[in-house]
Amino acid sequence: MTDIKDRVDQWLRDAHAMEEQAETMLNGPAMRIENYPSLKARIEQHLEETKRQRARLESCIERRGASSSGIKDMR
Repeated sequence: MTDIKDRVDQWLRDAHAMEEQAETMLNGPAMRIENYPSLKARIEQHLEETKRQRARLESCIERRGASSSGIKDMR
């Protein structure tokens, strides 16, 4: 049974790391795009969705008594 718990924890850590990377990638364009207001708004919307998803994953990881991988979350 521990094997399943470990796999779920690893999956959550991987998903958390991907959300962290997506947030980093979206921050740049969101700050630079000025001439395309509808595109800027959509990127900012996606950035907020990404932040909420990251927070949900952090909550799941904490509730399971695990922690996110510092190595994978490094930017």
